[in-house]
Amino acid sequence: MVNLSRMRTLISYERRLKFRYQKKLAKATRITSQLTGMPRATGNHSQVESVAIDLVEVEEAYKEILAELKAMRDELSKLLPYLDNPDDIGIMRLRYIDGCDLYAIPDAVGLSERAMFYHLSGAERKLIGMFPDKVMR
Repeated sequence: MVNLSRMRTLISYERRLKFRYQKKLAKATRITSQLTGMPRATGNHSQVESVAIDLVEVEEAYKEILAELKAMRDELSKLLPYLDNPDDIGIMRLRYIDGCDLYAIPDAVGLSERAMFYHLSGAERKLIGMFPDKVMR
């Protein structure tokens, strides 16, 4: 089932997680190794351990989001050819398959923002109408 609302959320979260991952990776490469890897008496991890743990957690969350998005993108890409308007197909592809930012799409397709939103909402309604068991808003 393609959940368009969930896809929009995951696309925006994917960007944030990618940024967090790159930030943690940069921090991990700057940290110098400490002489001992033993935890402090307070039970806190060393800075190297903390960054490594954070890096792994962010990477796992990013991979989960990508896997869920890939499954929905694969299913949606099979349904897009059923739309009759090429503008609708292009806008849906840019928004959901390629994960473009909403405000970058009008420049890419040569439409105004208003026309782009019109095509996007119309295409979503058409897909939901044609495939109510496969697509939901």
